[in-house]
Amino acid sequence: MKRGYALFALLAWATQSAQAQSLPLEDGIRFSLQRHPGLSPRSRPLSASPAFRARMDTIDTVNADDRDQDILIGVQRTTQRFFEDSRAASLDPHALSRSRMTRYMIEDRLPVGEQAVVTFGWHGIKVSNRSANVTVGPESDRLRTRDWFLPRATLAIQAGRDLRLSVGYAEKLRAYGDTGTNGPMGLTHDAYLSLRRTLKPETQSRTQVRGDWSATSAIDVSLALMSGRLDDQLSFAGRGVLPISSGSARIEGAVLEAQHRLTPRLSWSVRYGDARVHISGGDMVRERSLSVGSKWHSGPWSAAVSFARNSAPALVSGDRRALRIAGGIDYALAGIGGRPVTLSFHMTDPDRLASTSFARDDLSGPLRASDQVRTVMASARFGW
Repeated sequence: MKRGYALFALLAWATQSAQAQSLPLEDGIRFSLQRHPGLSPRSRPLSASPAFRARMDTIDTVNADDRDQDILIGVQRTTQRFFEDSRAASLDPHALSRSRMTRYMIEDRLPVGEQAVVTFGWHGIKVSNRSANVTVGPESDRLRTRDWFLPRATLAIQAGRDLRLSVGYAEKLRAYGDTGTNGPMGLTHDAYLSLRRTLKPETQSRTQVRGDWSATSAIDVSLALMSGRLDDQLSFAGRGVLPISSGSARIEGAVLEAQHRLTPRLSWSVRYGDARVHISGGDMVRERSLSVGSKWHSGPWSAAVSFARNSAPALVSGDRRALRIAGGIDYALAGIGGRPVTLSFHMTDPDRLASTSFARDDLSGPLRASDQVRTVMASARFGW
């Protein structure tokens, strides 16, 4: 049996503005390469930005054994650059504030017998902030964080027609990713150097056992048990944008979720989380959360709303709001010039529980002050 490979790369440009102006300094390109079993290798047309186009000639055929193995490789790079009004006359890129994330991922999916699948691999990330403080200068003392080996592995077993069991291990990193318009821009030079020496990225290592059960054709239930460590939780004090370490802890908890599809277009769900947070050098604090949400979609329209009630965070002080409401509406246009466009209006209200961050399955990434506050945002996403 031939082995299938997939390769994708994404370089995205994004900007934000607050007390500043932004410039479209970079173009991006996204392309994918894929060979399906049974087809001969051949060139594929690749979509690109108007700035340039790319081609890949062929994909080599690699002989393998009779197992259906899939390998996925992904690369992503995101850059944000800003300039202040007083520097608008000089468009030298080296004089601008910049926050850059580079991330890659390698994953292999390998069936084991007829009822089990092993997924294993790793990912890496680098976050670099230049000119995070105006008193330092454009090229001095960047805030940098990187880890190129963060392993992930999962063993999934189909225990029955309606029951799936899995056990997995994952490591993750979150780094400070604000610069230019947000961040510790008012510090003295010495205070900034002290922050640079002491600020650490948030790291997580988690083992999880999970069961997914389809009770009926319309009801799905899942239970996840998790255990591991969270070190140097990255947070922001009060309304400030100065990153701090809230502390470290060992976390043991469970998350129970259920989803009911009322109609093909409408569904609702409930989620309950309960975790024991053993704070390093301190006591054990219990975190609880209960949320109820609903999703609806019809043609180009989709909407979601959720209501959550949480206990106080174990590691972050000053955030004791118990009730949180979030929701959003999205509308997918047919397209402009043949390219898809999605208009969105979202209201977010994230909690700051250590167990909530610990339970997510996302990859490592940057964390900004705006990620931990209530926001209302209208946006447009262009698939160009």
